[in-house]
Amino acid sequence: MPKNPEREGSPRLITISEIAAEYGVSRTTVHSYRRSGTFPQPAPVEGTEKTKLRFRADEVAAWFEANPKQQGKRTDLPPRPQQQGATPMTHEEYEDRRRRLEADAADARKALNQARAVYDGICEELRDLRVQWQEQQKTAE
Repeated sequence: MPKNPEREGSPRLITISEIAAEYGVSRTTVHSYRRSGTFPQPAPVEGTEKTKLRFRADEVAAWFEANPKQQGKRTDLPPRPQQQGATPMTHEEYEDRRRRLEADAADARKALNQARAVYDGICEELRDLRVQWQEQQKTAE
């Protein structure tokens, strides 16, 4: 249990880090809850700096009971496009699309191998150029 600057019998006060640990959320999430305007306000505590906010544990517990954590709700991602009136794919359509994608992948693999061959040729030519330059420098000395 965290140390509390309040006297015995006073409500238990907890920090944002303690809230995060106790309720299995991140500190950032607690700050998001605070910005929503529904989260309990910090309790005034004499002698603590402004950055060490403390909240009444009973109010926080009541808030979490009334606002259970939502699993898997990512709000930072753009919404997926909805396919209006999409009909299920037939097996033939699946096979046709799969064959086209496999052919595209084979073409891409072939192009990649050709690009690697060109790259390797350029690198070899560059090595030959360096050797030629170094030999020229040795004969010039």
